[in-house]
Amino acid sequence: MTRLVPVALTETDLPMAELGSARLDGELFTLAGAWCPVDALDGPETRAGAIQPVAPRRAAAERLTAAWIYGLAPEPAEHQFCVDVGARTRLQPGAPVHLREVKLGRGDAVRVGGLLVTTPLRTAVDLARWGAAPGQRADPVVIAALLDRAGLTTAGGGTPPPAGPRGVSYTRVAEETLQDAVRLLARD
Repeated sequence: MTRLVPVALTETDLPMAELGSARLDGELFTLAGAWCPVDALDGPETRAGAIQPVAPRRAAAERLTAAWIYGLAPEPAEHQFCVDVGARTRLQPGAPVHLREVKLGRGDAVRVGGLLVTTPLRTAVDLARWGAAPGQRADPVVIAALLDRAGLTTAGGGTPPPAGPRGVSYTRVAEETLQDAVRLLARD
């Protein structure tokens, strides 16, 4: 069935006064700076649709933004995107996003609600390697939830899952963070 109203509305769709009035009337709710119909499920597709207007072209949502889209972390203050080193893109002026150039392999990103999002495994590895933000380690609970979402388990002895994409180097801190997440999975 075709939706009559997009999953997320912005000021380019309706004037701010109408969006605010519709929210006050109980017809819309706010999500990541966008306005969503109240019958829209606050799930991955809706979250991806809500941030799509600020996403740079050819970019994939990554790290905490991807974890938020999957429903495994709170919304970050600044959305995080990555673009493959071979793709050219630029940020919209004043967009509240962080953009990195990375090597994205086949299968490192999937489409969720029309937006590219790093897979749960790639998201877990990137969070372990690069942290939630500069100088801020990622939460092992979020990484464990991402590994679980990726279908990786540690049943039968707590053996760590594959660390991630081939050719990706790891620091000692990243390895410790992944091991902490694996231990959390082993407890469940």
